Amino acid sequence: YREIFAPTARTFSPVYRQITLTTYNLPPADWQSYLDFAYQDVSAAFDYYLKNENNGRPIIIMGFSQGAYMGIRLMEDYFGDEELASRLVAAYLIGWPITEKMAKEYPQLKMAQSEGDTGVIVSFDCEAPEITESLINPAGQKALSINPLNWKTDSTPADKSLNKGSRLLNGKGEVKREETELCGAYIDPERGVLKITDIDPADYKPVIPVLAPGVLHIYDTQFFYQNLKDNAALRLQNYLETHN
Repeated sequence: YREIFAPTARTFSPVYRQITLTTYNLPPADWQSYLDFAYQDVSAAFDYYLKNENNGRPIIIMGFSQGAYMGIRLMEDYFGDEELASRLVAAYLIGWPITEKMAKEYPQLKMAQSEGDTGVIVSFDCEAPEITESLINPAGQKALSINPLNWKTDSTPADKSLNKGSRLLNGKGEVKREETELCGAYIDPERGVLKITDIDPADYKPVIPVLAPGVLHIYDTQFFYQNLKDNAALRLQNYLETHN
């Protein structure tokens, strides 16, 4: 994920004691103590960054999956402070749902509404059209999302021609294929998740044992690599034009 943001910003990656995949075999209600433990490291790293490395610079936060959860916690705990919030270009918190209830409880969780707004959160999670529930996005819950192809928050379909480039990785994190116009996408109006079109989900295995076939979670950033890369640069440009 670093390569998405490296052309736009200095990158810092905290080392933290992540919860393991076996933890996700537990009921979701039992995850919290493990997530809290992992978050202690992330919070300490971010606190160190603010005190020693930031020096008043604009900030982009990025987290995927469990990392997105950690980024949400950072937004809740730190960005209620107006001065710090004024430095946020955007937070790309992808692969962990933010709900309307969460956004109401923490007003600083401002969701992106367009391609170039700043001080906002970019969030989505991918699955095949036929999926009705997943571990990350259970049935009956609606996530707040934006489509990274047309940058709309409604269910307007985005054609695959808007996909500037996917970067697909192997199990070791190495690039195995790059392709433009791989897939289109639309936001499910009921579940809020991002539905992927123009591919055969069977060709994109969930990889993680706790995820069912058709749950395309691990491809969230891979499908939209170039769109996210360009978007980070655009949001920073917009931020710099409107802030001294």
